[in-house]
Amino acid sequence: PKGIVATCVCSAIVGIIYLLALLFVIPNVSTFMEAHNGDNKTISLTVAVYQSVLPHQGALALTILLILNLYFAGMSSITVTSRIGFAMARDDVFPFSYYLRWIFERTQTPLANVVFVFIIDSLLQLLQLVSTTAFLALIATTTLGFQISYFMPIFFRCTTARNTFPSSKFNLGRFSIPIGIISSIWLFITSILMCFPTEYPVTKDNMNYTIVIISGIALIALIYWIVAARHRFIGPKRADMDPVSLPPEHVIDEDTMTITAPNSPDSMVTRL
Repeated sequence: PKGIVATCVCSAIVGIIYLLALLFVIPNVSTFMEAHNGDNKTISLTVAVYQSVLPHQGALALTILLILNLYFAGMSSITVTSRIGFAMARDDVFPFSYYLRWIFERTQTPLANVVFVFIIDSLLQLLQLVSTTAFLALIATTTLGFQISYFMPIFFRCTTARNTFPSSKFNLGRFSIPIGIISSIWLFITSILMCFPTEYPVTKDNMNYTIVIISGIALIALIYWIVAARHRFIGPKRADMDPVSLPPEHVIDEDTMTITAPNSPDSMVTRL
């Protein structure tokens, strides 16, 4: 938690400085983009700023840095998504969980899940070649999805699990509930606002399809839960909550859900 808080604070400080620098050199975003690109809408605002205020070599260098940043951000996204996917496959959430939770022994990584996530991400990136509107709607959906994923645990922590939720080493004490309520209200309101169109009059090209995609995902998840998932998903499988007692010399790895016996080779592990 401390790392998450520190990351948010550092990103906020650097982000504000960066955005202020961009805004100070642009009198009007729409006018600037039209004057700089004309009918070409494929170039980003950041690259346009680089090209207008810097020499060609400087703009090229900063654009390359931007591309590298996006590349590493994509790698980080795949890493996080594959880790979440492995955890869900470990808990038998997916239809082919047995294959998605397979661990490559040499690297001790869920290789099948990483490849699966990479293929899905690549296919989603190709969507912009078919429809820019659909791709932008999908991008907007990710933000709303994060909002919902933050809202649900915070909301239930402040309501149904208010007295039963176990406290951890890092907690906000008596401020936990007030901050949780404020966060829930903020997330709820902003999630609704994210479903509104950004332009008027509303057409099929500028329509905000976020609510359509979110509703579709929720409907598919509900049907899948009723048909299959509820029969095999019983919650996260935690090694430290296993009722079977183990000798103290055994090592439990919660991340890979394995139990290693003493004086045994690395490959001789028990999968949970």
